Amino acid sequence: MSSPSHNKGLHSVEPLHPEVGAEIRGVDLASHLDRSTIDLLHTLWMKYLVLVFPDQSITDEQHICFGRKFGDLEEHPSRAHRSSLNKEIYRVSNVDETGNIIPSNETAWQYINLSWLWHTDSSFRKIPSKGSILHGIQTTKKGGHTRYANMYAAYEGLPKNKRKQIDNLWVIHDHDFIIKQSAELSNKPDKGDYEALPPVRHPLVQIHPITGRRSLFLSPHTMVGIEGMADMKGRDLLDELIVHTVNPKYVYTHVWTNDDVLMWDNRCTMHSVEPFDNLNIRRVMHRVTLVGENYPIPARQNK
Repeated sequence: MSSPSHNKGLHSVEPLHPEVGAEIRGVDLASHLDRSTIDLLHTLWMKYLVLVFPDQSITDEQHICFGRKFGDLEEHPSRAHRSSLNKEIYRVSNVDETGNIIPSNETAWQYINLSWLWHTDSSFRKIPSKGSILHGIQTTKKGGHTRYANMYAAYEGLPKNKRKQIDNLWVIHDHDFIIKQSAELSNKPDKGDYEALPPVRHPLVQIHPITGRRSLFLSPHTMVGIEGMADMKGRDLLDELIVHTVNPKYVYTHVWTNDDVLMWDNRCTMHSVEPFDNLNIRRVMHRVTLVGENYPIPARQNK
């Protein structure tokens, strides 16, 4: 049901799923947004984890400007996917900047396919991203939907003994592990041009710095294993948690329409793209990624 806002610009907030996601109408992301509107959007972001802004025909520059209202912006480590005009724009696209679908034998096409795996943006950084804002420029309803999992609810839905088991565990994350998920990329001598990113360790359960709530911190495409645990045992535990987390009761699936803008909190969500015929169907999405402001806070410090 719609909830009228006291802000004269924002006129409706419509929850999209019992656990995650809300549609926001009445805000023009291309316009100057005052501090009170930004503060209200931040409050809604913390509550719903994923905000959907329909009908936002914004330029990349306006996209960047809106993103900066919430923090500094990253440059993605894959140089081939950065916009040539705006380095803050990450092109989540199977179409190159000349307007052609990227051939399937090219590294850029194979790398972007890995977004089909469940992941958390920038989990491979020492300080992971706090959030992402994605603009659907050319979308499809024949697949290509984006799924978002509420990692608070997934953690809280675990049995008490399982939560106790995992609260003090740490996971090794590595950007190179992403590339290993693609048989094509793994077998190519040229795997692409990326910034050097050494492996990092993050708590499996973290405390959100704003809400204070515990959540799982999973990113299957970068998780090498659990620190101090035998490879097979650690992988089995991570796989068990992933299966639990992507249960539909924790997941909102967004069916895109052109000029939707979605904003999500990487500290308490995980997402993936549903497969589509990306050899023939064009899908052009531009993303800005918010720089993280603190190392993940391990659950063991909040006992």
